[in-house]
Amino acid sequence: MNRRPTLLAALALTATAALTLSACGGGSDEGSAKDKDSDKIAGASAGGEKPTSPSESSASAAAGRPKIELPSDLSYTFDWPKTGDKEKDAILTDSEQSVKAVDLAITNQDALDKGYLYYYEGEGAAETQNFIQNYVDHKASLTGSYRFYAPVVAVGKDGAGSLSYCEDQGRHM
Repeated sequence: MNRRPTLLAALALTATAALTLSACGGGSDEGSAKDKDSDKIAGASAGGEKPTSPSESSASAAAGRPKIELPSDLSYTFDWPKTGDKEKDAILTDSEQSVKAVDLAITNQDALDKGYLYYYEGEGAAETQNFIQNYVDHKASLTGSYRFYAPVVAVGKDGAGSLSYCEDQGRHM
């Protein structure tokens, strides 16, 4: 069963709702929830992520997923514990990797990097490619430490999944 279009729509709506509602707040203990670019969350945490089965998430690296090796000046902390639900945990795992894959494409200055294209297709891939190309066109890159927290994961009865989260970009080098 192909759930990709439903997942795409659900993730996009959830990301939009999270931004609209400012769910991350601006509290000093959570840091800044500013985004790198308003398209970052819509393109990276939503937009065409391929759904996975529970067995795929447990064998993340071995399931043909791209190996993502980030530069030493770029680090991530994902403060989202396992939920105990295999489908929700698969969404969290693939979302971590898709964020890293997009940022790796930016640091590699390659808008057609195969790493992020594993996680995105169709319109989501096109939007993400444009997002990355903007960095390439401006010869811009990323550096620093990023923390992702407060994930909200849901899987509907139809199998569609959604994820929203907060991002702290307060520790840039």
